[in-house]
Amino acid sequence: MSTQQILIRLPEEVADRLKAAIPARQRNRFIADLVATAVARHDDDLAKVAAAVTYEEKHDPRLAREVRDWEATVSDGLEGRRGTRAKPQAR
Repeated sequence: MSTQQILIRLPEEVADRLKAAIPARQRNRFIADLVATAVARHDDDLAKVAAAVTYEEKHDPRLAREVRDWEATVSDGLEGRRGTRAKPQAR
């Protein structure tokens, strides 16, 4: 596994507590594990939100209609004829 060095700044009190609790040669692994756990939890939370939104879109006709309306307007005016992009008009 390759690694990448990242500079982080911690409040002095937190850094002192880290140094007191975790031996010097174990700090990188300790911090990497904390970050990996936090990122996985964050990803899980985002996946739950996405699943909930998808469920609502499928089961709430009013929301589904609103989503279709928004999707129709997102690309409105961005495409020219036959799927080619319209050229910007000179001012």
